[in-house]
Amino acid sequence: MCVSCLILFNERKERANMKRKLIACVLMFAMVASVTACDKTKETTKETTQVTSEATQKETSGAGESGSSSEATTTTEAASESTTVAAQGELTKEKYDAMTPEELLTACGIEDPQNLTEDEYFKLLETYRFVDLDYEKMEMPANSPTKEAIKLVKKLSIDKVMDRLLDSEYPQVRGYGLASLQGLFGVNEKARDKAITILENETDTYCLYSATCGLMNEMKNDAKVAKFIFKMADHENAKIRYRAAISIGNSWSRGVDGTVEKIIAMMNDSDIDVQKAALSNAGKLRDETVIEPIVAVLNDDSRAKVHGDAIRGLASMWLDFPLHESTSEAAYQATLDYYSKTPRTKDVPAWSGISSFNTVSEKGLTDNQWREKATYFNADNFTKVMADLIADPDADWLAKQPAMKAVLALCPEKFDSLEKAAEASGDKKVTDAFAKLKEKQQQS
Repeated sequence: MCVSCLILFNERKERANMKRKLIACVLMFAMVASVTACDKTKETTKETTQVTSEATQKETSGAGESGSSSEATTTTEAASESTTVAAQGELTKEKYDAMTPEELLTACGIEDPQNLTEDEYFKLLETYRFVDLDYEKMEMPANSPTKEAIKLVKKLSIDKVMDRLLDSEYPQVRGYGLASLQGLFGVNEKARDKAITILENETDTYCLYSATCGLMNEMKNDAKVAKFIFKMADHENAKIRYRAAISIGNSWSRGVDGTVEKIIAMMNDSDIDVQKAALSNAGKLRDETVIEPIVAVLNDDSRAKVHGDAIRGLASMWLDFPLHESTSEAAYQATLDYYSKTPRTKDVPAWSGISSFNTVSEKGLTDNQWREKATYFNADNFTKVMADLIADPDADWLAKQPAMKAVLALCPEKFDSLEKAAEASGDKKVTDAFAKLKEKQQQS
């Protein structure tokens, strides 16, 4: 081999070696960069996980108070901005509070509000997690961005997303689902079973309150629901006991073992609103066992603030507006006895109770033949009791106009006889009220 050829050969060999070394260096640099990036990713993931974990722990350990100041209440704080960033990208509570309904739809990725997918509907409902619950009133804000945004979409059946609502970590979202259990055609059986399962471990008072609302018509359909409602009737939170009283004193709960005994016990609850709910709804059970304890309340003038509710409970048994299906003579007589009792005062008899029988449904009276069945109702006797009340100067004048309306509704042929009673009251407000009702009667 010639020298020139040997030199050329060596140069080419050297260039090839240099090329291999260069490629090796590039590969080595890429490997180092990849490892470094991986380590940084791990650190970022670790930090994000730690922040999310701490935020979630803070959220689920929150506590508040509701109901009366003396009662403890278990609550869960609304999601903070740190948790919402982790849960849904850039949407935070601060941004949520400043959003219009239209902007919220965009943030949820909803392009066609009239054709929602199930995922889009749930994503929208899940934004309820940003609202601040009022644990004292047990309610969400009246006009939240979510509530207003829902008005702009064609809603799907709540049953389609109920599972996800009930599984939510946020009490606002779970509570919304629980309160929505009762639909136009009752409660979906599958949803009811799932609700009862999660309620076994539920501690948030808003969720318990919402469940007592959503399951109020289901006591007869499911023994587990009845057990839950009875448990809520003994809850330390008065708002929850109040809702339980309404659920128990419910026409849908008739015949369920224990309802009559429980509603009677709740008439003497420590909270006056619970007492009122029990007294005013007890008659819907159509069990005359409740009459005697109601009368006991009416005979106690120190409890005059709940007398109107007690009368409404009795009236639902003998007049039963608007269906007029119930005809209890004992409840009717107890009502007249109360309004006949003297001496009358500003507080007794309670004027508010009369309004429960000063309006009637003519359709209900006719369809259920109430006048034929209610043989105990005597127009002359009823009018006399109302007239005595109207004429009595010691009775609260606020009771007198409803008394006139009651006669006008139940025995209009006797209305004119009240003119003398109105004049005897010596109160111009009473005579003026009679004159206005008389004019209205003539015009109708």
